[in-house]
Amino acid sequence: MGLQRFATFQELIRSGHDPRTMGFAVRFGDINRFANRMRLARSFRGIQLDGYTDDTVLGYNAFFQMLLTHSALECFLKLNGLKSVGQLEDLLKPYKPEQVIETFIEKDRDGRLFTFLHKRIDEGLKPKLEACRNRTSTNVGYISASIRHIFAHGHLTANANRINPRNVSTICNVTSDFLLDFMEREFTKKIDAYCARVGTSTAAIGADQPLTAIAQPPTLTP
Repeated sequence: MGLQRFATFQELIRSGHDPRTMGFAVRFGDINRFANRMRLARSFRGIQLDGYTDDTVLGYNAFFQMLLTHSALECFLKLNGLKSVGQLEDLLKPYKPEQVIETFIEKDRDGRLFTFLHKRIDEGLKPKLEACRNRTSTNVGYISASIRHIFAHGHLTANANRINPRNVSTICNVTSDFLLDFMEREFTKKIDAYCARVGTSTAAIGADQPLTAIAQPPTLTP
């Protein structure tokens, strides 16, 4: 469930390599924290609630999943020296984020989730979420940030504004899967590129497993 190149990274550290020479903007502790956040988000299987309908629990599970995923994403930004999700635009493009945007629009046709979020997010984020809704931006991080912030601040519930919890579950899960796979692959690319540069085989220094196929949607190709 953890980062599939984290064992390789740890072995590199034990061998005296510096994370900053690998292309990271932080030290070991921050990368360890990122790995833990990724593992937690990947391992999340839901919450147990007494006295709630199955649909309501499904909705809350989706929001908690998004909360955990965005927490990992914030660590990822720091690892790469990025100051905001807005700087993810170019990094995300090769991974076909359009599929996530289409799911966001299709599963919220009446705009109930969008409207609820849009009324409450920071002014700077409003036009960014609008751009996703209007298909003029494919930065999935704006959706993640909006849901995370409003849920974490206590405004967003599984039935807020009469949203459909099942549709919300699809939106959150597709968004989360995309972002977690994106971060996994970007971390892997950085470690593999470094190993190739210093002439070290990942197989020789780590017990990592090959990357598994990604569930559809979305498709991450690089």
